[in-house]
Amino acid sequence: RGEARPWLLSIVRNTFLTWLQINRPADTVGFDDGLVELIPTGDDGPEILAARNFDRKMLNEAIAALPLQFREALILRELEDLSYKDIARITDVPMGTVMSRLARARRLLAESLGATPNISGTQVHK
Repeated sequence: RGEARPWLLSIVRNTFLTWLQINRPADTVGFDDGLVELIPTGDDGPEILAARNFDRKMLNEAIAALPLQFREALILRELEDLSYKDIARITDVPMGTVMSRLARARRLLAESLGATPNISGTQVHK
């Protein structure tokens, strides 16, 4: 199972990139608003739920605005929880490139959201 997932994601990525070259009408790619579900929900009041929905929307928009190569690396790492090695294999780039893309993606995301990276004291995945 460990080796099959990166292999399958490589196939999906390459198929998507081929489709994108043929069908993309513009330089941007849409991002599914429902994809990122990072903020937990519970039995909170309507104000809390509205704030969380707003936060999700802002996060989705910020991720969608990232350049494709940065967005791809960030999603594979943070949402798919893949290792740098697996991301390098899937995207067919050196591990150092994966590391720099992730660093740039995180920086751009923090700037877009008006935050300082790592300000909350949360640990960034390495």
